[in-house]
Amino acid sequence: MRKFVVIFLILLICIIGFTAHYVEIETVTSTDVVLSVTPYYNAIEKPRVYLYTPTGFIKAKNIKDNLYEFKDGMYSWVIPIVYGRDTLNHTITGVVSDVVLNLQEYKKSINLKVFTDPDNLTLIIKVETDYKIFDAKIDNISLDIIKISNGYLLVTDKKRKEYNNNLIITITMKNGKKKKVSYKLFTLNGFTTYLRGDFTPYVTNIIGMHTVKSGETLWEIANKYGVRTADLQIINKLDDPNKIYSGMKLKIGTVQFLEGLTTIVVNLYTSRLAVYYSGKLVKEFPVSIGRSDATPPGIYWILDKQIDPALYWYGEYIPPRSPINGLGTRFLQFSNPSFGIHGTTKPWEIGRKISHGCIRMFNFDVETLDSFADLGSPVIVIKDDKDFPENLTDLPEFLAFKENLASKSDDIIPNRR
Repeated sequence: MRKFVVIFLILLICIIGFTAHYVEIETVTSTDVVLSVTPYYNAIEKPRVYLYTPTGFIKAKNIKDNLYEFKDGMYSWVIPIVYGRDTLNHTITGVVSDVVLNLQEYKKSINLKVFTDPDNLTLIIKVETDYKIFDAKIDNISLDIIKISNGYLLVTDKKRKEYNNNLIITITMKNGKKKKVSYKLFTLNGFTTYLRGDFTPYVTNIIGMHTVKSGETLWEIANKYGVRTADLQIINKLDDPNKIYSGMKLKIGTVQFLEGLTTIVVNLYTSRLAVYYSGKLVKEFPVSIGRSDATPPGIYWILDKQIDPALYWYGEYIPPRSPINGLGTRFLQFSNPSFGIHGTTKPWEIGRKISHGCIRMFNFDVETLDSFADLGSPVIVIKDDKDFPENLTDLPEFLAFKENLASKSDDIIPNRR
């Protein structure tokens, strides 16, 4: 009997000493996970939270009170490891929760499609999920929840605040717990979409396969086959073009974007740029264009979007945010690699015909455009003395663009979101 008591006390000490934190998932977004960590003792400092992931150990950042955030890297699971210190200066470790936190359940449970009705600016969010939605808000606005066959519609006709919005959906999990999942949206003149836009439908032309050799870069592979690096990124779903490795098999081909929700029109005559959503004019911006005929009229697509881009000028590397880096804070690469839309370090030149062919904008304007426009948006460059029409269908160049796309509308690959 005495032996049993001793064993029981040892086990109790182990439980108290090594399972002293309650860890649960607070929120999940497409890029971040926030954990709630509650100590079961009098802590003299914030616990340190580490996570073991499929790619190794990472440290979570304490963002507020007992909340810890980490960039999840699309992990499907993590194992929390917590270290704290009590009033006796003892190191306390261990967690009272599931040893393995399943993130995949949160990621796969909700699939969103965000749409703004261009006629009345009503926000409609289609949610595909097997879980019950308990509540939904965008900032402080409650959304109506309508049950449909494969999920829900979240609807509001109330005016959203401009620029960054936070969508929070409260769902009831299979275990009965209620969890909040957040998404970042963006509103421009009443039109709401994903922050940094959605992904325009596209068709692909696959011409072969390539096995990556040691030391090869995506740029070298693209040049070898006469395609663009962005083509390879999109076809192979590469979030980071630098993360390819020896032996990796890549599909080689080209991407042709079709018509999506957002369209950009640049008028060389007036040095103005307009962005449209579902055919309705959203906003105009002043721009600088190419001197003489350096910016040719035509149809382009936004093939890549970069935050704080580096500049490579005749072999010289100019770092982001450098005073001599003329790209400014954003760069939207055209399908023709010679052109793009970017910010500037010389705001006094906006409105002039002065660039080498790119479209320059004020930094705060190009950041707005980057936050709103979809990847794959068509860019229609025109030269006309008329104002931008309210409806895109009143622009002859757009009608010609739609006619040209009609022959390429088969085999559309669905949006990634």
